[in-house]
Amino acid sequence: MGSNDGSSSSSPQSARPQGRASVNVSPQGSPRLGSGAADGNLRSKEPTSPRERKAPNGSGAADPSSSEASPRERAKETVPRSKSSPAWVDSQHAAAAPSLSVFFQDQLGWDCEPRPPEHLNGVDLQRRREGIYNFFYVPRNLERLLLFGYLACFDSFVQQFTFLPIRVVSALTTLLCWHRPTPAQKRDLLRGTLIFLVSFLLLRINMSQTYHNVRNQSTIKLYVVFNILEILDKLCASFGEDILESLYNSSASGRKKRSRGGFLLDFVIALVYITLHTLVLFYQAVAFNVAVNSSSNMLLTLLVSNNFTELKANVFKRCESENLFQICCADAIERFQLGIYLLLVLTQKLVQTREWTRDTVLEFGFALLSVLVCEMVIDWVKHAFVTKFNRIRPDVYAKFGHILADMTLQLQKPGAAMGREALYAVTSRMGFVPIPLFVLVIRVVAQDVRPALELRHPSGWLLCVLVWLVFCALKVLVSILLLGMASSRAEEARASAEGQGGRDMKLEGVGRYTLHGKSVI
Repeated sequence: MGSNDGSSSSSPQSARPQGRASVNVSPQGSPRLGSGAADGNLRSKEPTSPRERKAPNGSGAADPSSSEASPRERAKETVPRSKSSPAWVDSQHAAAAPSLSVFFQDQLGWDCEPRPPEHLNGVDLQRRREGIYNFFYVPRNLERLLLFGYLACFDSFVQQFTFLPIRVVSALTTLLCWHRPTPAQKRDLLRGTLIFLVSFLLLRINMSQTYHNVRNQSTIKLYVVFNILEILDKLCASFGEDILESLYNSSASGRKKRSRGGFLLDFVIALVYITLHTLVLFYQAVAFNVAVNSSSNMLLTLLVSNNFTELKANVFKRCESENLFQICCADAIERFQLGIYLLLVLTQKLVQTREWTRDTVLEFGFALLSVLVCEMVIDWVKHAFVTKFNRIRPDVYAKFGHILADMTLQLQKPGAAMGREALYAVTSRMGFVPIPLFVLVIRVVAQDVRPALELRHPSGWLLCVLVWLVFCALKVLVSILLLGMASSRAEEARASAEGQGGRDMKLEGVGRYTLHGKSVI
């Protein structure tokens, strides 16, 4: 019994460590320890290498639930079976050892299927394709906007010598009848007085002497002259509208609100401004005349190359939609001024040339056509690249046209114009001042065309009256055409606003000489 007692007493002690060992090794042996706790104890003592991880039964098979696959096995699982997929080709390149044959295969494209670059996805490719198509849509949308701006400038310019003389005569009749003129009549009298005084001053300038002075300059000096005159034209135009508006407001205000000294000072400033601006335009017209009538193509090439500097100045810089609107206004005015310059050159050529030969007509026509075509092509290329680099859609030009059309229709309402021209607000926002350009035309016609007319004979006066009537009819037709274009654009704007849920108000209050961002066009 002693031995039995000893064995019985020692068996529990020996059984307990065996039970504990079985618990630690086999989690299923103890009902008190759950599988999660046992798994946690086992994971803390598991080897980190995948090869050392074995099943609990010791068979050497790996446990798929707890063991991790090797990098080579994971690569085999992730590589797709399709040999035409880019991932499969990349995996083959990664597996292949670098060698000269692999290099030539990559260069010749023998080992891979054609696919788009890795840094481009479907959205990027679609955007690039859309940018290419928009590049060719820009000229059509741009020309619609520039045509509207060109016609608006033409309407405002023709107004100066068609209906303005009638309005001035009406205002003078009111003064002679001892009636108080209205603010609109005061405005007309001031414009008529400024035009008469500046025209009288410019008639003292000898245009032939100025022509030869410009012609005798070297090519480098002429290039500098072109750039200086263009900058001065923009500076004068930016001040002109403010100066004239200050003068008109001074005349329209009551006697208690204005002083005579202030009104006279505004009048003198306006007179000096119109004189200086007209001189700048006069020298520009002379430079164009020299370039077109030169025997060699050097000056004409210089004139064309000056447009490429404009292309360089506008394309390679950041441009928002507001800046693009200013560029469009500047292009419309520049194209209209170019048309007036070429018309003056053609008029002088017709008056001075007695005999026209076929070679003379072809040479002169080629020069005029080269200037016009170059101006249009430069505008197309400039706007196409500006919209491409800044990711602006071509339909933004339709929005610009809608803004000008809305302003045109608003001025047609009763009492909205307040005695002004119908398109005054449109041309004012575009930055076009018609008085200096009109004085330039008076200067050229009075000195070059008037001697060719027989004004001593009634036929000469009859010809002048007929020309005036033709321009009056043309003014009416252009005004009707602009109203029709504005109405159609307004309908398009309503349709687009209904489809898009509202209008873009970013361009409200933006004019040609309004500072936006870091530049004024």
